[in-house]
Amino acid sequence: MTKLHSLLLTCSLALGVAACDQQGTGTVTEDPTGLSPSPSQPGTVTPGTGAGVQPTTPGQEPSYTREWYVSPSGNDASAGSKAAPFRTIGKAITVAGPGEVVRVQSGTYAERLRIGTNAKAGTASAKITLKGEGSPTIVPVSGGWYMLQVQRPHWVIDGFEFDVKGQAQAAVTFSGTTQGSVLRNSELHHGAFGSGVNTADDAVGVTIENNHIHDFSRGSDDSHGIVITPTSKDITVRNNDIHRNSGDSVQCLGPEGFSTLPPAENVLIEGNHLYSNDENAVDIKSCFGVTVRRNRMHGFRTSASARGEAIVVHLSARDVVIEDNDISDAALGIAVGGNKGNYGQVSNVSIRRNRIRDTVIPEGTGIRIEGSQNVRVLNNTITNTEGFAFSVGHGTNGASNDTVVKNNIFASRAAVNLGSLTPGLAMDYNLYLNGASFTEGSMFAPSSSWTGDPLSAWRATGNDAHSVQTANALASGSALMPGSDAVDRGVDLGLPYCGKAPDLGAVESGCTAGASASVTE
Repeated sequence: MTKLHSLLLTCSLALGVAACDQQGTGTVTEDPTGLSPSPSQPGTVTPGTGAGVQPTTPGQEPSYTREWYVSPSGNDASAGSKAAPFRTIGKAITVAGPGEVVRVQSGTYAERLRIGTNAKAGTASAKITLKGEGSPTIVPVSGGWYMLQVQRPHWVIDGFEFDVKGQAQAAVTFSGTTQGSVLRNSELHHGAFGSGVNTADDAVGVTIENNHIHDFSRGSDDSHGIVITPTSKDITVRNNDIHRNSGDSVQCLGPEGFSTLPPAENVLIEGNHLYSNDENAVDIKSCFGVTVRRNRMHGFRTSASARGEAIVVHLSARDVVIEDNDISDAALGIAVGGNKGNYGQVSNVSIRRNRIRDTVIPEGTGIRIEGSQNVRVLNNTITNTEGFAFSVGHGTNGASNDTVVKNNIFASRAAVNLGSLTPGLAMDYNLYLNGASFTEGSMFAPSSSWTGDPLSAWRATGNDAHSVQTANALASGSALMPGSDAVDRGVDLGLPYCGKAPDLGAVESGCTAGASASVTE
């Protein structure tokens, strides 16, 4: 049994469902966009122009030094050629070398596959490709906890269906020396393990992209689309469609309570469509250096093990960037802090240029900040919330220390709920609707008839001295463009902008080309 399998079992037994929900992201190589009209679906447009991340498009197929073939009608005693293919994928894995491809023909393959000591390593310039032709289907065999285990660098798994058929197995797991290995263009579904895909045991440099991951379920227990566990590094999760799982779409799992392993580091979650799971779109526990950007997230409700957050950052997560995401139809948009137990605090989180709308009761908050250090909420647009647009400092796991809230559009009737534990709070240069209501004290979900303090009274708290109210917070249309009273009204916070000054809100108007400024906030 690997450390991952032992880790997941120990986590489940020791801490229960809620303590085992975590995921992370990979190397960040670009500045955020948010510069011109952002699309309704982030992750479908060009970086640097406010247009997100282009889905990976198939180009000319690379040339290979040798081609191996596998077919349901083949024989493992054959030569593995097109005319005389192997019968099993496992046989082909043992013979393929750097620069070569294994072409697996359409059909069903009942195999437990391992790319480990039985296989050669690829190189950065000569990868080994396992390529499905016509989406061959891999189904489980009895025994073991995975269908495919990858433990070699520079292997590409491309174009398969992994039908787990309700078995308690992960579809694909990466561990060990996996630099440059990729899972792409595949469908993985209907498993009953703790995750559909996972990285563990010092996995490094893995990319999981352009996959359809769905229907992993253990009933009332967690089964996540992707889990990134402690010791994983430089993991990229990009352009996947992940939904209808009994846990999260993506979770970065921390070691609290069941392990002394170091947390996952340097994770990038980018351009995905994450929706309709029993828990969260992205759950970041004690992971370091996580970026969540240009994803579309929707369809999250309160359950026995979650509050319906699209994104949750908690335990001892640090150095997290959440930017340019489109979040809607959730019970809570982004939640930071608020741990159960003595697991430290979240620190150094930047929440910037996100579009959050149509959050629903029982809470309905756009962004909520609890026990944390140095959280920055900059240039976000929040509208049509059934709860408060923004809430901070209600004391869950300590104070919300040194929170900065600037250049946002909070276009909701219930604007802000301020708790008593907000040392160092700096809140200014935001835009509110005419007649917006503010309150101090305990956290609650405002009714449709609730009325709090006006902005003029709210300013007595020392906040929002330069903030404004307007009937024109947003321009007409569905792109959440800033209204006329939000254009060039912000303060320079180190994010790229166009015009005389930054616009308020998530979308920067008037850009004819991508701004060249780098992020310094």
